[in-house]
Amino acid sequence: MASSKPHATVVGAGSIGISCAVHLQSEGYDVTVIDRVPPGQGCSFGNAGGVVPCSVLPEFHAGVLTKLPGWLLDPLGPLHIRWRHLPKALPWMLKAAHCVKPSVKRHIIEGKAALSLRVLSDYDDIMGKTGTADMLNRVDGIRLFDSEEQYRAEDGSRKILREFGFDQKRISPGELRELEPDIATDFALGTWYDVWYSLKNPATFVAAMAEAMVRNGGAVLQDDVVSAEHDGTRALRLVLREKGEMVVDKLVIAAGAYSDLLAKQLGTRTMLEAERGYHLTIPDPGVKINRNLTWAARHGAMVPLDVGLRLAGTDEFAGVDAPPNWERANVLWKVFKRVLPNLRPLDDSAQRWMGRRPGTPDSLPVIGPSPMLENVWYAFGHGHLGMTWGPTTGRLIAEMMAGKPSNIDLNRYRIDRFYN
Repeated sequence: MASSKPHATVVGAGSIGISCAVHLQSEGYDVTVIDRVPPGQGCSFGNAGGVVPCSVLPEFHAGVLTKLPGWLLDPLGPLHIRWRHLPKALPWMLKAAHCVKPSVKRHIIEGKAALSLRVLSDYDDIMGKTGTADMLNRVDGIRLFDSEEQYRAEDGSRKILREFGFDQKRISPGELRELEPDIATDFALGTWYDVWYSLKNPATFVAAMAEAMVRNGGAVLQDDVVSAEHDGTRALRLVLREKGEMVVDKLVIAAGAYSDLLAKQLGTRTMLEAERGYHLTIPDPGVKINRNLTWAARHGAMVPLDVGLRLAGTDEFAGVDAPPNWERANVLWKVFKRVLPNLRPLDDSAQRWMGRRPGTPDSLPVIGPSPMLENVWYAFGHGHLGMTWGPTTGRLIAEMMAGKPSNIDLNRYRIDRFYN
């Protein structure tokens, strides 16, 4: 017997797509999720697993732009653009540079904070629905500084975090040694953050949410979405590589760095780049850290996970399908050995990975309805914060599709904002 419930098709089985699916079930939808890889095996697989609501600053701000020329000349630097990709990436880069203007920066901060202030309650909610509460490490975090000057350069950032209620404090070299005995002894000071949670393993968390969604009557279809078709008013069908045509009722595009291709087929342009990140996961690193660590001199993070120590970071702009440069993963060991002097040499047990973060120029995600098609919604572009904002995005999408009002300004996240 056919179901009387409305049906939603979600393209994308990462943190965002699965969160949308779980919340849509709560709003009375039957749900099918489609992805070319199993749940949690795309960009959600190898990230640092951070649940970091205090990350409210734009990714590209004045402090980053001053370092940019040197980084761009270094193929192993924290941020690199492959020159072959530069013509395609240039409009995105110019729009990102525009975001350093004070008025634009403030708009971005408020947009990120509006999502981030909901993160912890939304995590509690979705973990309760999916039985995954034991998969989150509720820990603090430390940012390390080489000098007082380096620390003072971030005074403005800390002031903004205090404005939004994110607790932090300065910690001395002695306190650093006490909290993290295995780090180098010559760091001048640190900033401690009270909420810098991380998932014990982001891939297994997303997979567990998907399993709960399937137990609740949902479906996961492993296939590649080749194209999407519409009649100018509604999305009609998807064309899948293996299964062929699939008629859709309601459609959510949460396909990460590939979302802009489907959006274009559905009549809407946006700006999206694959901010390719690399990681090393070392099962037996020979050192121990007790919380998430970052280093002000270098873009990246050191995270203790169930599977070992993960060293993650860097942004590479090369397009979604360019082959990986595995030296960008290997260099993470060299970089973070400065922080962890007793880190063991790399061997065959270390896992190297590259993922395609879907990044917008203004660091704000795309969350909301199609401006053209009445049965299409978009949820992508979360950049470095896909794990942080996944449950919140899923709730917002489900509420919109159920016709419920929101108490935040969703216009900030419109898909067509870069061309209006």
